[in-house]
Amino acid sequence: MEDDDGSPSSPDLDAQSPYERLLALTPSSADSNCNLDSVSAVYLAMKSSKLECVEERGQDTLITSVCNVEDEEDEEFDEFDPYLFIKNLPNLSSVVPTFRPVLLPKQTRSCPPISLVLDLDETLVHSSLEPCGEVDFTFTVHFNEEEHMVYVRCRPHLKEFMERVSRLFEIIIFTASQSIYAEQLLNVLDPKRKLFRHRVYRDSCVFFDGNYLKDLSVLGRDLSRVIIVDNSPQAFGFQVENGVPIESWFDDPSDKELLHLLPFLESLVGADDVRPMIAKKFNLREKIDAAVAAPEYPAEAGDPFER
Repeated sequence: MEDDDGSPSSPDLDAQSPYERLLALTPSSADSNCNLDSVSAVYLAMKSSKLECVEERGQDTLITSVCNVEDEEDEEFDEFDPYLFIKNLPNLSSVVPTFRPVLLPKQTRSCPPISLVLDLDETLVHSSLEPCGEVDFTFTVHFNEEEHMVYVRCRPHLKEFMERVSRLFEIIIFTASQSIYAEQLLNVLDPKRKLFRHRVYRDSCVFFDGNYLKDLSVLGRDLSRVIIVDNSPQAFGFQVENGVPIESWFDDPSDKELLHLLPFLESLVGADDVRPMIAKKFNLREKIDAAVAAPEYPAEAGDPFER
């Protein structure tokens, strides 16, 4: 995590080499003896959902083509229900230490009172290690004495969206991607650091059951004045009342989700508590209460395949 002045806030993390930071993907990865090559590790640094499943599939699949890997992931995780996941989440206090240091400095007087927390990948942009059609920009990630090109598409209307919300809210990027990748991407999107006041990365997420979750309480902001927009609802599972879900974006040039979201966000400016307004708009608690696990069908006698 970095403050808006660009200074690092975690000496222990900075002491690690990029290689160590990339391979420390999950609490269990250090014990898995998963011998990922550099391409695989950079890819995993960019992607944030169900990573333990991705690792288990082996490095050959990961190396072949990032575009193909993403398609396979979509098929594997089609049955994942984020609202059922949230429904089964334990209390936050049982997952994280009772005391966690606040990540961000206090808001200044010139800062808008409401904080808008934005996810990065598949919310604002889509990145790949292989060229997949037209891209908006590229940058290189230096890893293990090699350079890897990252190809980035920006979601349609991103510029207009960011110019508008940056005047209305304190903008915080909270991504489950590794800083070695995300920081460079954000430096291209916001080279003068005028849009994103703070940047928070994977090392500040809570890893639980294969997902990187974003505990908003570590930001040190009054949760009555915090909004989070994320394409993965499970990411804000500990603070559902603050969560604004958005459709995942990959390459649809006709997408207008950011434009459609603007009027609602603008309606929250000046609210004493944004949570009741978010709850009324998206009804996430109803979706969580209605979520049920898919039934399991036992194999019939003599049937060589499970149903």
